[in-house]
Amino acid sequence: MIDLIVEVLGGDRFLAQDLGRTHRVYPASSAGRDRFAGLLAWAALNQLLDTHRLEPPRLRLSADGATIPASEYSQRRTYRRMPPWEAPQPHLVAKQLHNGATLVLDAIEEMHPPIGDMVSTLERHLRTGVQVNAYASWTAREGFGVHWDDHDVIVLQVSGAKRWRIYGPTRPAPLYRDVEFDDAPPEHPIDEFVLQAGDALHVPRGWWHAAAASTGQHSLHLTCGLATHTGVDLLSWVVDELRAQPSVRADLPRLAGPDAQAVWCQEMSKLLAERLNSPSVIDAYLAARDAASGARGGFSLPHAVHERLKEDPNLPVWLVTPRAVLHRTEQTLTLEAAGQRWTLASQATPLLEALISGRPATLSTLAQVANVTTDQAVDLLDQLLRSGIIAVGEA
Repeated sequence: MIDLIVEVLGGDRFLAQDLGRTHRVYPASSAGRDRFAGLLAWAALNQLLDTHRLEPPRLRLSADGATIPASEYSQRRTYRRMPPWEAPQPHLVAKQLHNGATLVLDAIEEMHPPIGDMVSTLERHLRTGVQVNAYASWTAREGFGVHWDDHDVIVLQVSGAKRWRIYGPTRPAPLYRDVEFDDAPPEHPIDEFVLQAGDALHVPRGWWHAAAASTGQHSLHLTCGLATHTGVDLLSWVVDELRAQPSVRADLPRLAGPDAQAVWCQEMSKLLAERLNSPSVIDAYLAARDAASGARGGFSLPHAVHERLKEDPNLPVWLVTPRAVLHRTEQTLTLEAAGQRWTLASQATPLLEALISGRPATLSTLAQVANVTTDQAVDLLDQLLRSGIIAVGEA
């Protein structure tokens, strides 16, 4: 299931031809209508709603582009040691959905392991952050109207069907923090279609679109929002990297004359040009973003507390940072993950490559892959366990 999403998108073809360029539907065959069903069953969604303390804006109901006040479907609960909250009431939520509202649950990958595993695979493949929101609706009433997003999205139709209208962009590559906004969508859509269960869709950043459940059918879909990598992001990173230069950290020559200020500007221009003219600047930026990407999960109780890793070589071990980066030389190996860095002997390369694949492996298997003793593997993995980038136990 996890690798299936990458296969559905066509692997590297998606990166080369589709991402950020054009919308595309990836239809399922008649035999593949349930290919996303394992990501989020209705019973699993109900369990999340029953067992998690979900408040707006993470859980919300929307209709005709407006958010429905939580007071219309919730009941206030008070606790002795916790803040009060508006608890959604099943019968009131159902009434709103019957009347045409759309239910939205943000960042569902943090609560539901099948989606979390899928996100780790997507992040590893796309080299960017991914957040998944779940949308459930029952009527042809639109939850959000015609709108655009400030990030590319991948839509996975899990159950039922949903009608889509794609209008295209009116401003190239708009940003969340932009200098100009166009609130008027194109008058006519460039494409209209129905996503059936098992179908996937890509909509580029800034493309106007609208969606509603097909009349008489429920709809449950997941929207994967992809974090952007823009010129603004790279320039911000370059400027941050230049903090190492004393002249950049120094005060502006605001009281100096025009000639002195011109010299300062020339020096800043030279520093920026040297960095931007480096052939590897984009790769260096992407590697830095990968290395800074945080962990997904990682609690390993009781193993992390009692150091049972040393006692049981058959415990599964896996990396919880899907975008870890390895830098290799003949003598040393540097691992960067979750904003941390380790310098290790090059002998550890096979073990770390096995971990970075994202697949759980036992301690004994990792030791065998790396051709080291179990004790040597434990010494390395204990460092990573104490740093929170691997987990042990039941995967």
